[in-house]
Amino acid sequence: MGIKFYAPYLTPHTSYLTPLTSYLIPLTSHLLPLTSYLILLSAFCISCNNTSSTGVIQNTTIKNITIDPLVEDNKKIVELENEEIELFLKRYKWTMKQTNTGLRYEITKKGKGENFKTGDEVVLEYNTLLLSGDEIYNSKEDGLKRFVVEKSEEIAGLHEAVKLMNSGTEARLIIPSHLAYGVSGDGNKIKPYQTIIMIIDIRY
Repeated sequence: MGIKFYAPYLTPHTSYLTPLTSYLIPLTSHLLPLTSYLILLSAFCISCNNTSSTGVIQNTTIKNITIDPLVEDNKKIVELENEEIELFLKRYKWTMKQTNTGLRYEITKKGKGENFKTGDEVVLEYNTLLLSGDEIYNSKEDGLKRFVVEKSEEIAGLHEAVKLMNSGTEARLIIPSHLAYGVSGDGNKIKPYQTIIMIIDIRY
């Protein structure tokens, strides 16, 4: 049975009868800076004058300081993505912990037993959303997630999250793109450099 999305995931004291989507004011206007930057980055990669005959962007040296254009652009993208996440947290008053990697999580129901570790099998229900509030995947329609911690092809952010939890835990996660589907997206509903939200209920 899939997780039903209700307002408490956004505003904990709001009526349980109100669907989540009615509380999510689209963040389109706030996503424009990152979208625009990605478009400019694409244009930069295509037209950059500092390319060799192989099409590889060359490093630029200024006053003996070597600057890799792609590294600098990636830093900018991470900064913009982080700003959008912080805006989301502020708007919906979510209180989340943040790990050193940038994963944000909040345990909404504590489980029992020891936390999962590398090699353990995990089975969970889930809903996956974008910061806009659009739900894109859920376990009711797409099936439960079943994977082995650190030994399967699930996204890095989910592996990291379950190692902080145990059987029976319910939690919500905000997973930045570098811990999710990165520069390529998932080839379906998740675009490149897109943050995702996951609401999970760990069966075992």
